[in-house]
This record gives sequence, C-alpha cells and structure tokens, in this order.
Amino acid sequence: MLNFQQGFPNTARYLKQKYPRKEPVKSCWHWGTLGLFSLLCIATIKQQLLLIGILILVAALIKGPGVLFFGALYSFLISLFPPIGIVLSALFFLLNIRLLTKSWRVNLVASLFYLYPLGMSVLRYLTQWDAPWQIGLELLPGLFFLHFVLIQVYYFHPNARQVAWTVFAIPFELLALILPKRFKKFFRAMPQTTKH
Repeated sequence: MLNFQQGFPNTARYLKQKYPRKEPVKSCWHWGTLGLFSLLCIATIKQQLLLIGILILVAALIKGPGVLFFGALYSFLISLFPPIGIVLSALFFLLNIRLLTKSWRVNLVASLFYLYPLGMSVLRYLTQWDAPWQIGLELLPGLFFLHFVLIQVYYFHPNARQVAWTVFAIPFELLALILPKRFKKFFRAMPQTTKH
C-alpha cells in the first residue's frame, strides 16, 4: 500500500504546514463540550430541556437537509426498481452496525454527557441540595471525569470537533429514531370522519 508521506513528501510537508494538527485538548471544541456539560449540570430540569431543545434545533438545521436529500434519493431509487429497497436497507443496516461498533466510546461519552446532569437534577430534587457550593461539589467529579474520558476517546478519535458534534447531535438522532413511529400511531388512533 502506498504511503502518502513517502510517495509525495513535498505535498505532505505543505499540507502539514498549512493545516497543522492541533491537539484535541487545546481545541475550543473540547472546552466548549466541557462548558456545555457544566451548564447542563447547574441548570434546572426546565433549563436542561431548553438546552437540549436548542441542541436538537441546531442539529436539525445542519443535518436536516442531508436527511431529506438522502430520503428523497432513497425513495427515487426504490420507485425505479423496488427490489433495490431490500439491498439498500441491508446496506444501511450494515453501515449503522459498523458505525456503532466503531464509535461506542463516543456513545459512552454522550451517555455520561446527558445522564450525569440528569442524575444531578434528580439528586437535587430528592435531597434539596441546591446551594451553590453543593452544586459545585456535585459538578466537579463529573467535570473531571468527562475531561479524562474525552482524553481517552481522543486516542481513538483524534478530531475533537467530530467527537463534540457527535455528542451534541445525539438528542436529534434519538428523536429521529422515535418520531416516525409515534406519528404513525397517532394518525392510526385518530377517528375517521365519514361524509354523509
């Protein structure tokens, strides 16, 4: 297999100078992820839902057109040759399995990112620990743990922007998985009007 740096040393040197590789920990995406995590931790349940709603909206604005385009392309290809739907569905299933096995570490980070603040909110609700110093004591372990888990994830996924974007887009992905089924059930349950 051809090694790009050995085959094209001048081009490789030029690209390294023009686009230097930045350490993920020094990236604004890493610190932005930690900052948003802190906001989620100190927020009330309503504020957490609002922040997650904003993340869903941003992800929908960025990912939505791509999802619509590929949905239209999928529908067009199936309308031309219906059996291709089975092949495309199998291909998408295999790609999703590959993505899940490749990015399971990032999914664990995303679970920590959303479940730790939720756990803090439940703890505050049950214990009435809502003094600023108590919230700070609850926040610090999660913040340090998330920082060190992110450092470990960067060994396997060195792009901090991609890791942050994956974590931020998880609520949109979950909503996209859940919504179509719920809408179908809602429309089936609606009473049919008959004309007389």
